[in-house]
Amino acid sequence: MMFLSNRTLGEVVKVQVKFKLNAYMSAFMGLIIVQILGIFISLDGTNSMGSGWNNISVNVSLVSNDLIFLFVAIWAFFVGHLMTTKAYLYDDFSFVTTRLSSNLANIIVLFLMSLFAGATSILTNYVGRVILLLFDKVDYMRSPGLLDDPLSSILNFIVVTLLILTIASSGYLVGMLTQKNKLLLLFLPVIVIGLLMADLWPTVLQFLFYENVSMWIFLVKLLIITITCFALAIVSSNRLEVRP
Repeated sequence: MMFLSNRTLGEVVKVQVKFKLNAYMSAFMGLIIVQILGIFISLDGTNSMGSGWNNISVNVSLVSNDLIFLFVAIWAFFVGHLMTTKAYLYDDFSFVTTRLSSNLANIIVLFLMSLFAGATSILTNYVGRVILLLFDKVDYMRSPGLLDDPLSSILNFIVVTLLILTIASSGYLVGMLTQKNKLLLLFLPVIVIGLLMADLWPTVLQFLFYENVSMWIFLVKLLIITITCFALAIVSSNRLEVRP
């Protein structure tokens, strides 16, 4: 006796997410390596300033996580783009799937990766403190921590995570567009350079990062951009075949 069972979209996506998380484990390892590299480069290039009075000298070093986040942002863009390459798109052949379920699974995986990247990026600040205390002549160290202002720390985590997801979504969109039209891959550097040289680019950056009454408005902007990128990626992938 034979039975036919119809699996719901949610069940298919859940199975794909588990499979993709295992398949993309090397991406998590790449993130850790990138962050470790960023930590040591940041500590090596610390900004210092000193002053002296009555034979007493004080040297103050400022350490920032900006370079680490830059490395993580590049990682997020390439991971989002990597998911759209044929080698990874063909992983869907293991499932009875649709392009919609594949896109939804990719979006969930990118979201989970962004959560991990956001948490570890914030924790690199504490790793940097430990390294300075162990291997540098530091007598006193002060930096805001999680317990000093929990709400602000949670908000910073949300902002960093969503910003990483936004960058990953832009890489995912670019990957889908280049899969649909290979010529776009040739013109993409020209388009990017043109945007950087145009007067429109500073205006866009000012709108995103400076013209914000509160952090919540900035989050809404990032959320809109992320949803737009994923929506355009899903629409552009409709003409891509699941099987070659």
